[in-house]
Amino acid sequence: MDRGKMGTVTIVVTVMILLTVFILIAYASLRQNQTQIVLPGESDASDVLTPEEENENESIVSKVEVTPATVQNVIATLTRPDAYTRTVTITTFWSGGDGSTVIDTYVSGTCARMDAALPGGQVRHIIRTEEKTYIWYNNESDVYTAATGAFSEDDELWIPTYEDLLAVDPAEIIAADYETYQEVDCIYAATAEDADGYSERYWVAVDNGLLVAAQRLQNGETIYRMEGLSVNVGEFGKDIFTLPDGTNVYAESE
Repeated sequence: MDRGKMGTVTIVVTVMILLTVFILIAYASLRQNQTQIVLPGESDASDVLTPEEENENESIVSKVEVTPATVQNVIATLTRPDAYTRTVTITTFWSGGDGSTVIDTYVSGTCARMDAALPGGQVRHIIRTEEKTYIWYNNESDVYTAATGAFSEDDELWIPTYEDLLAVDPAEIIAADYETYQEVDCIYAATAEDADGYSERYWVAVDNGLLVAAQRLQNGETIYRMEGLSVNVGEFGKDIFTLPDGTNVYAESE
């Protein structure tokens, strides 16, 4: 083959290689820009956060830059523990005062229990399974029962989850970054003030994927704060899911 033909072949091969590389890069970029939000709460219940996986979240987020444009996708990749306990404090602020509710939370798979010490001195107990939600107060035996699909213990106790952040219109997120909240490494996001002057702030723990703090502000003043910094990951005694009449709803849900 003479040099002219070799040169022509070389040019053709080079162009084909460059075209292939360009297509691969474009395809990869397209996949990265697609919104693929899969809520960890909707994953298979068998996906338990094992000791080997405890650093998986850090490994994931350490490679990704968090910005207002990417924060929702980054948070959606985090893995939450299948079983854990923690104490959440909800504080509301008003002119001249504030009030707090302390909530002990127990989560195992699809079952959750929340014992809320209310400002007036009462304790509200909530147990939630996939099928039913049960509510009673103090040591009373009367239990209110509702279909879980029509009732949310998070709404009842005004506890946000990071699904609330994922549901925010991306255009409303004005700040996002990695930030330490009281010594807990978090992903931080903040929303712009709406027409009524309300804005929100969220802190999601990098290590366990749980929302550990949230704030709601009006005209720059904090009117609501949620904190749940101390989390114990792992299984615990299932007697906690027992109703006043002795029924263990965890056993019934298995």
